[in-house]
Amino acid sequence: MKKLFISQPMKDKTDEEILEVREKAIESAKQQLGEDVEVIDSFFQEAPHDAKPLWFLGRSLELLSAADIAYFAKGWENARGCKIENDCAIAYGINVIEDYSDVEDSGMAFGIALDLLKKGCKVAREGWNGRGMFLYHVPSASYAPCTPIGEECATDNGNVPYGAYIAMKTAQGNVVPWLASQTDMLSEDWVVVE
Repeated sequence: MKKLFISQPMKDKTDEEILEVREKAIESAKQQLGEDVEVIDSFFQEAPHDAKPLWFLGRSLELLSAADIAYFAKGWENARGCKIENDCAIAYGINVIEDYSDVEDSGMAFGIALDLLKKGCKVAREGWNGRGMFLYHVPSASYAPCTPIGEECATDNGNVPYGAYIAMKTAQGNVVPWLASQTDMLSEDWVVVE
């Protein structure tokens, strides 16, 4: 069972609000990982009365060091402690889940959409006309050749290796490799497809 660290903005939040976000984070992490998690308790309800923000950050980083995965709740990118925790998790190889639920319905930049693609989400642009169109990430693997040229490209195991790429499910129901246009990369109308 993976150990889960939760990073969340806590300034000006009630205990109830903090605990509600933590429950959502736990459920989201379980769903994304496909397994149960052991939650590291990083909500310091018994902190010293005169504890300063740096005290909390120091304790959090100590707990983060034991995590297999770190979940960053909505708004983490605007909280200085959460940003430091995020930098540390990435720098020390702890897997990261970032909650972008606040942008999923209102549109996001292509960079965020690309990060979500790599994490297994389906994304699309709001402005696309075709029904059911979306993009998804295909990891590198290999396939059995189905043409004479494919057979020429096969390795010793008989398969043709290919690199990771982004695929599009078209409005016609086909799946094709996809390339981003300048307009796609500069647009901020990307959304997560359920």
